[in-house]
Amino acid sequence: MSRSGQDPLALLRKIQRESIERGPGLPQEVQAAVLWSGVGFRLEDIQLLAPLDQVLEVLPCPDMTWVPGTKGWVKGVANVRGNLITIVDLPEYFGKPPVFKDDRARLLVINVPGLHAGLLVNEVLGLRHFDEDTERQKLSGVDDPVMTHVNGAFLRDNVLWGVFDIQALAESATFRHVAA
Repeated sequence: MSRSGQDPLALLRKIQRESIERGPGLPQEVQAAVLWSGVGFRLEDIQLLAPLDQVLEVLPCPDMTWVPGTKGWVKGVANVRGNLITIVDLPEYFGKPPVFKDDRARLLVINVPGLHAGLLVNEVLGLRHFDEDTERQKLSGVDDPVMTHVNGAFLRDNVLWGVFDIQALAESATFRHVAA
């Protein structure tokens, strides 16, 4: 017993009970939206996204060495940190005008096992995040050769961002057959 005549343990229980009764409740747990993230890039006027796991890095256009006997969309090879990378002009591969190598043009070094390649694109638009549930769209009726490698899209602010499947591109026979 304490000097006041109360049992200290009983006093602590009383304080705890009153705190629970009068205190605010815990905030409700809110489920966060599932976000899909990708690297945004542009091929002429088409906005595309590459899944993060399919891109190793984004670089300015490196100096490259032309390789004779290859198709026109194969721009050559470049040494990127000791790795020999095949450089492919992605718009030209799809029959569009080649990338103009200005300050906006970039190289997407792809993450495909057994294939050391980079895709030249007109511009990289940065990392993009989309709400998987509300912004995912199915594509239909878009007539462009690029769409053969697009799996769905995201719509935000009236801009359609196609999800470009680099893995499917890398596995296609026409992409792997570079001899002229």
